[in-house]
Amino acid sequence: MRIKTGLSATVTVMLVVILFGGMAAAQDSGATDQTTVNGQVTDSTTENPAIDYRPLSAEERSNMPPLMERYVLDELKNLRTEMQGMRAELLREVVNRQLEAIDKAISYSSNTVTYFFYFVAAVGALLTMLGWQSLRELKSSVRNLANTELQRLSQEFEGRLTSLENELLLKSKLINEHQHEIERTQTIHALWLQANQLGNPRAKIETYDKILELAPGDPEVMAYKADAALQLGDRDWALSLCNRLLAEEPESANGHYQRACANAGLGFKEAALADLRRAVELSDSMRQPAWNEEEFEPLRDMPEFTEILGSKDDLPPAE
Repeated sequence: MRIKTGLSATVTVMLVVILFGGMAAAQDSGATDQTTVNGQVTDSTTENPAIDYRPLSAEERSNMPPLMERYVLDELKNLRTEMQGMRAELLREVVNRQLEAIDKAISYSSNTVTYFFYFVAAVGALLTMLGWQSLRELKSSVRNLANTELQRLSQEFEGRLTSLENELLLKSKLINEHQHEIERTQTIHALWLQANQLGNPRAKIETYDKILELAPGDPEVMAYKADAALQLGDRDWALSLCNRLLAEEPESANGHYQRACANAGLGFKEAALADLRRAVELSDSMRQPAWNEEEFEPLRDMPEFTEILGSKDDLPPAE
């Protein structure tokens, strides 16, 4: 703020100097008509010499009146004095701030040390109240607590590892079982394909026996094996196979159909019609192969046969 004031004073002094110079020049000119030629002003009414209003150079500015020069020097001296005072005040302010910072740092350090000793004293009193009379007892107590906690954690993790191991063993067992089941299913599928490609009933029966070794009591395999026995003309064997099949799977439509064929071939017409009726009730698609079945030749003239199978024009597709 003081610097700004000094600068304003300097500018004011310069403006006063220029103003006084202009007034002196105006008084010497006599306020008459003037003509300017090449930067100089000439009087048109008098023969007085022309007044030079050109800007003063640095050497010419020093030729000021004594009073004005004294005024400028005093102002410059005052400005310099004020600047020195501002510098001294600024240094004093900086020193005071540094002293305050040092005082705060010392106070903070003293308080910290004091609080630390208070804390140590409080902890020591607390340890004494709890019965820990020495660092040895403290060390022993901490060791016991650590051992107890480590033992508990060890038992907990051991139990978890045992459970995880059992779970992994169970999953491994299930995976092995599923793998064996997949292999068995693939083998059964391959045997089914082989049986479908065979034309000899005995070879089919051997293949069906292999399938039954992998899937004992499979009703579908038993039904196809009974059909192969009928192709060989062994109706008693086919009837025995069908009885075993229906004892395990009473709702097997193919089993009732094959037993109807065996009973019809053996001359048991009523039993054959009953099995055929049951087969059609369980699966309506059994009507189509029944019309072309050779074993049902003894039954074609019976009205019950036509009643069970219905009309040939409305036959569902065979399975």
